[in-house]
Amino acid sequence: MQNGKNLKRKEKKIPHHNLDRVLFFLLLFSSSINLLHLPSHAEFDCVGASVQKFNFKFNASNAYETIKKQVNYGARYPGSLGIEKTRKLIANELQSSINWDINFQNFTKKWNEEDVKLVNIICQPPNFDVSTPNFLLMAHYDTRLWATSDPDPERRRDSVPGANDGASGVGILLELGKVLVEYGITNFRLIFFDAEDQGGILGWDWLVGSRYYVSSKDSELQDISWAILLDMVGAINATFKRERNSDMYAKVLLDQIWDEAANLNYSNYFINESWKTILDDHVPFLQAGIPAIDIIDDFSSRYNPWHTTYDNLTYIDVDTLEAVGYTLESALQKLVQSTDWMNGLTRFNYVSKFTITVVLGSIIMISLIVRSSGKDARKIGKSNKINNS
Repeated sequence: MQNGKNLKRKEKKIPHHNLDRVLFFLLLFSSSINLLHLPSHAEFDCVGASVQKFNFKFNASNAYETIKKQVNYGARYPGSLGIEKTRKLIANELQSSINWDINFQNFTKKWNEEDVKLVNIICQPPNFDVSTPNFLLMAHYDTRLWATSDPDPERRRDSVPGANDGASGVGILLELGKVLVEYGITNFRLIFFDAEDQGGILGWDWLVGSRYYVSSKDSELQDISWAILLDMVGAINATFKRERNSDMYAKVLLDQIWDEAANLNYSNYFINESWKTILDDHVPFLQAGIPAIDIIDDFSSRYNPWHTTYDNLTYIDVDTLEAVGYTLESALQKLVQSTDWMNGLTRFNYVSKFTITVVLGSIIMISLIVRSSGKDARKIGKSNKINNS
């Protein structure tokens, strides 16, 4: 009788709810498969739990004045008079006190059947330190040709003033760059990208300037350890959440910035909450295997003037500029001093959202096929039982 019981157990079919559990765990497993492609980082705690007390040098009022100048130039889309004035402003601001090495990376792109002059601005501080791994601080300086999200349909062909989306990143970086040099930090570059914000207008794509830089600066890229992008960093009550690509590929760097913001009591700005994937100028660097993060306001649910004619100085807040400037001033000093931490950032193979979706879809499809096959097998088994009886 014992052998008969064992035989019956072996012949027993898997219940339907167990198959559902198997499918559930397969889905759960597949959702984490992208972790296999993440860079391996050593864990370094270079930002302490206590706030280091020192007098900040970053001047938010200076950053605001730089933003104001840009807005007063008017529209700053590629090829405009306003963007040409902005280029001169960036050069003059950096060379007013000390002689920065400024490289204007010129290239052209057809827009509405005409060749448009585009310029990335690559700024290197005096006595650039080539002996240590260097990093990038980045922003775009163009503004959108058309206000495609304006609430008034009649104004959607007007240009965006770009006080926050364009000018704020430039204002903070110019002030921050000067501050870092005062501290003797010279192993970095400031890069201002042209043509980031024209996607979907007259056949243009997004990120034209940053993509061109990454594709044409192979030798320069080899020496870059990490990069920080600032985009829309000056609005009243800004909320900077953890952008998903940044969290996935440069989590160690993202943690240090957000931890330092918490130490300085700026957690109301730097929200320790996972956010969605954003297509921004950090993506070409991630695609090249360079750890890069995007500090960007939650424009989709909070900053209503995004891509409208209302993105003006009314929405710029000195307190926000100060929060971002102080956080980066403090964090970057500590990050640069920690060589071990910088060595912990390794190159990686970037996996796009599309690739991950395909992999997940394939696993789910296979799981469904297996489940369906199990059902068919049970039907055949029942049919055979009926026929035999």
